[in-house]
Amino acid sequence: MKKHYFRSAVAALLPLLLIAQPVEACTGFIIGKKLTADGSTLVGRTEDLEPNHNKNFVVRERVYNKKGAIFEDAANGFQYPLPEISYKYTAVPDVTPDQGIFDEAGFNEYGVSISATVSASANDKIQKVDPYVKDGLAESGLTSIVLPSVKTAREGVELIAKIVEEKGAAEGNIVTIADKEGVWYMEILSGHQYAAILFPEDRFAVFPNTFFLGHVDLSDTERTIASKDLEKVAKEANSYKEVDGKFHVSQSYNPPLQEADRSRVWSGIKSLDPSSPVKYDDASFDLLHTTDRKLTLRDAMNLQRNRLEGTKYKPQDQMELDGKGIPKKGEFDAVYKYPISNPNVMEAHIFQLKDEVPASAGGGTMWLSMGSPRNAPYLPYYGNILNTYQAYQELGDHYNDRSWYWTISRINDLVAKYPDLFEDGAIRTEMERLESQWMVEQDLSDQEQIALASQPEEASKKATEESLARAEKTFERLQEIRKEAEQKVADEHGKSALQDLDDEEDAAYEEKIDLVDFDYDYILAAGLFGATLLAIVIYLIRSKKQKGGKQDD
Repeated sequence: MKKHYFRSAVAALLPLLLIAQPVEACTGFIIGKKLTADGSTLVGRTEDLEPNHNKNFVVRERVYNKKGAIFEDAANGFQYPLPEISYKYTAVPDVTPDQGIFDEAGFNEYGVSISATVSASANDKIQKVDPYVKDGLAESGLTSIVLPSVKTAREGVELIAKIVEEKGAAEGNIVTIADKEGVWYMEILSGHQYAAILFPEDRFAVFPNTFFLGHVDLSDTERTIASKDLEKVAKEANSYKEVDGKFHVSQSYNPPLQEADRSRVWSGIKSLDPSSPVKYDDASFDLLHTTDRKLTLRDAMNLQRNRLEGTKYKPQDQMELDGKGIPKKGEFDAVYKYPISNPNVMEAHIFQLKDEVPASAGGGTMWLSMGSPRNAPYLPYYGNILNTYQAYQELGDHYNDRSWYWTISRINDLVAKYPDLFEDGAIRTEMERLESQWMVEQDLSDQEQIALASQPEEASKKATEESLARAEKTFERLQEIRKEAEQKVADEHGKSALQDLDDEEDAAYEEKIDLVDFDYDYILAAGLFGATLLAIVIYLIRSKKQKGGKQDD
């Protein structure tokens, strides 16, 4: 769970008036292979937090750890012993490891893939019985602990379960872990409770920031992994719910459904299955759905780019452009809703897993859109690559035209701020043209990886060379698109319009205060002390005035 805090307008009163604004808006999905046109399994997520938040794409090498070595999460102090060998893996981390690594998604050298996490939270009753643990397992360190430590997806789920039981969870999270045996969907529900299922191959799911598991067959230990007190905690919390006479996980653990979750799960389901009977105002939404359609990678990309097209609703971030003011947190609007694709998306990824692609190559491809995919391309990457293109590795919190993330961020900002200049959709069309070309090329690359299965080093070299060449050529094209877009804006609105964008990015950076390591007990005590001291001073002043008044009489 990522939390960022913003400067109060009254800086002098910051210690007393600190206002937290947590943003949790990732959206995950799974499409079983029996529902896809090519028999591949599709798993993905949008990492959705805030604009102007740089991300990298890197390869983390295999490491032989010293005996007794410990992993420590800088975000909350969580510690856990490192294995003797940390396996090689790909990752999509933040650029501020001192505030948490947030490796988020990738393949390891054994073909295990992970997407972590979609944040969620248990209701207040549950949290009173089984509260989250301040220095427990959090999103910030989860991928960095799990992916380099396991050889199978089930091992990954079991490792998370072990950690949650022994050390506790710092927050609620939804995790997907996959390998050749299938996809595991796991919900970390409360401080020490969790449940995971082996996802059915003939179903699809869309899951924003709330829990979705229904009835879980605890007796089916081959397809279910769950904490032993899952039902007990719900009963002790007086939050236990049954549906059709059976214990229902999400109904028991969830708080009331938030509007931003409702809009994304509903629009996501309708995106994949327009004929689905789900209604926007349904009381709740199931995890598992089916469809008569044969879904494709393009459908998955469209899902992550969905902005409520074809519905009566409009994207919430369009309110200001429509002259309706700035959306206010927590306020309901009948027309403007929070879409899956929005300015807060920092990256989006889709794992396309194929039975025939060797596990040594990842068992498939991760299609990565760095920055919001609204006007950015998805590029394919195998799990056996040895390096990534330099533009993916640029650090820093400010705009940098050598950075893949910041280049896409600038293109998206230009299109969003000046929609009248880009209403022809030419940029999006160009991105989709490139993707369609790569989809064809990737089928040929799959055959190469299959042929090189007995020569893993040669396969890695081949995958790396192809991906670096594609990335270099694509980044050159993105720079052309950025410059053309900037010129179009400058021609219409003057060069000052571009400076305005720079100023807005700088202002956003200056306003951001990171308090990951903040001691909340300390600040609460300090606030109470300050308030008490202020009250004493006021009392003394009033007493003095009263005494002075009596003397004057």
